[in-house]
Amino acid sequence: MSVDEKTESPMYVYESTVHCTNILLCLNDQRKQDILCDVTLIVEGKEFRAHRAVLAACSEYFLQALVGQTENDLVVNLPEEVQYVIIPLL
Repeated sequence: MSVDEKTESPMYVYESTVHCTNILLCLNDQRKQDILCDVTLIVEGKEFRAHRAVLAACSEYFLQALVGQTENDLVVNLPEEVQYVIIPLL
């Protein structure tokens, strides 16, 4: 049904201010448990599991690197210019 179509009954719309945050938290929990992770990033010899769709949605670099890849468990070696840095939490 398009927005322009009139309906007999009233339409209720629920808008959540935390939905996006909840999705990101769930995706991060899944990543930590290695659930549905379908790509491994290698940076300076260290491996990081990730969701291919999240990487592609957040970065044009990863979109180009991952689009068209059909393997279930991809491995992406990042260039030497990319460094592994631990950022302390505040």
